[in-house]
Amino acid sequence: MRRTLRALVVSSLATALTASACTGLGEPSPDETPTGAQVGPIRSFVKEDSLGGPAPGIRGAKSGGTVTVLGTTDFDSADPQATYRGDAIVVYTQLILRTLTGYYEEVGSGGNIRIKLAGDLATDTGRSEDGCRTWTYRLRANIKFQDGTKITSRDIAYGISRSFDRRLSSGPQYLQKALTGRDDYRSVYSGPFDNNGAIAPGISTPADDIIIFRFARPFCDFPLAATLPTTVPVPADRDTGPGEYGRKIVASGPYRIESWTPGQKMVLVRNGNWVADSDPLRHNYPDRYVFDWSSSDPVSTSERVIDDEGGDNSVIQWGAVPANGLDRVLRRLNAKPTKAQAVEGHASVSFHISINTQRVTDVDVRRALQYAINRRAILELVGGGHNKYVVTPSSTITSPTVPGYRRYDAYPAPLTGNVQKAKDLLAGKTPTLRFCYRPGTQTRDQIANATKQSLERAGFRIVLSPTDPQDHLALIGNRAYAMNNPGCDIMTTSWAQDYPSNATVMGVLMRGGDSIRAEGNLNWSYLDVPAVNDELDRLAAEPNVQKAAEGYMALDEKVMRDYAPLIPIYYGHVFSLVGNQIGGMFVSSAWGSVSLQDCHCRDQGPTLRGAGRSAARIQGLLIRCNI
Repeated sequence: MRRTLRALVVSSLATALTASACTGLGEPSPDETPTGAQVGPIRSFVKEDSLGGPAPGIRGAKSGGTVTVLGTTDFDSADPQATYRGDAIVVYTQLILRTLTGYYEEVGSGGNIRIKLAGDLATDTGRSEDGCRTWTYRLRANIKFQDGTKITSRDIAYGISRSFDRRLSSGPQYLQKALTGRDDYRSVYSGPFDNNGAIAPGISTPADDIIIFRFARPFCDFPLAATLPTTVPVPADRDTGPGEYGRKIVASGPYRIESWTPGQKMVLVRNGNWVADSDPLRHNYPDRYVFDWSSSDPVSTSERVIDDEGGDNSVIQWGAVPANGLDRVLRRLNAKPTKAQAVEGHASVSFHISINTQRVTDVDVRRALQYAINRRAILELVGGGHNKYVVTPSSTITSPTVPGYRRYDAYPAPLTGNVQKAKDLLAGKTPTLRFCYRPGTQTRDQIANATKQSLERAGFRIVLSPTDPQDHLALIGNRAYAMNNPGCDIMTTSWAQDYPSNATVMGVLMRGGDSIRAEGNLNWSYLDVPAVNDELDRLAAEPNVQKAAEGYMALDEKVMRDYAPLIPIYYGHVFSLVGNQIGGMFVSSAWGSVSLQDCHCRDQGPTLRGAGRSAARIQGLLIRCNI
């Protein structure tokens, strides 16, 4: 994830550190277990090349009504190709726009999630016959823009091509780098606006319903990367340019934009030219969606759902119950009568402290850091004593929502740490380390001080070095800043997958070689081990999804045991409230936001679905159904 989905994940963890969306860690007592809470601990991933429209009907769903989404912040980018924030991707790709491939998340008993990767605009997930270097797609029939114009392969090619423009660089960049074979892809091609409308290299459109991609290196995850908004079709003759087009989007999904006042309100209405039989992934049960970004306090939102007054039994809190309201929410959920229910599940965001391996070169010093850290002190500062509902202690680079995840602990210790083990590894050394952290809130400063205190117990000398809170990631990703005086030895960081593949976790955080450059580094540990790089290349070229997933997880453990490049602190969690008049709601395991895939109004009985990734990414939102 780059500036939005990834950097927002990072900033959402930073937001969590303000205690606005998280509590702490530790098991709740039995009388605190909320009524109706369900957790989806199992996530499976399959390709469904035969999936055809329409999307499976939802039992009990009613057609009609207005769904109102109340929140605090408009999307950071309105342009589809520049969109990289979890909640924006959900709204765009589930309601307004279609992509080459996509997901249908099937929720089973107990809230278990099965992610189905399928063709969206394409008939299947793609065909490759040369080791994932070339991918061919045939488009579905009856795929149309909102004005009734047929969507062709050229519209998809143009949409991808415009993503190369520097003004859209806040969006995903997997395809741009893969098509050019370069991280600095704009040195090869800089978009149709600078190239007289020519499409990007590596893409050909031999027919209206055929699009072919040719990559310099194997790209076996391309069908997953094609789910990102990079592949949203854009009609060239309607493109008013980066920025402007974002407010005049031509819809291809079940809804179109009726009006949008930036920062205030967006209204969606049904797209009359969307054909359900051509779409295996989406529904259009509500008549309208109204997104209202008026100020909304998440605590009062929680109370409103619990109070169940004035029709508020048909609301969903989109985002986490905040720490300062969790005690009251838990008590009231267990009190009768209440129609509110809890929806919870794992999030895919992981918070860690990265170790600059090119400055902290002694692996035993890095191992000592693993034992010296007092996780409990940090977790308590995140929010308090109901940690099960917010975060869980982590020991891996990969989070539990990534396919292939396997729990292990290379440095087992109590949550408070093992100081003696750390001292043994230091063998009398007293390393001075500069700790670069994002400041800006009291909680972040408290966490930095708690980290300093816990590490100094073992003999480390920690120098706190607050960065610019607005540019923390850019600074620690700048090699000169991280390496040179004063430099950064350890750094606060966090991450979540871009799509359900460890290529977007291990393949980003631990890749060295040419991926370590002057600026924009995402490998904040600056780990550069040829054997690790080679294994990442091998796994990227592995066409068997299961084998690749197992291989990435094996590499995760080897990297932690042999190189100790970061200190895992916690995995994120989702805990939200829902009334009983809206059905089909769950937290998307693919996108880390409350899903609108199956949203509908209904007459009775709550639909509880637990799953998820970064709840902190959407603050204080609720949905109300009005029929």
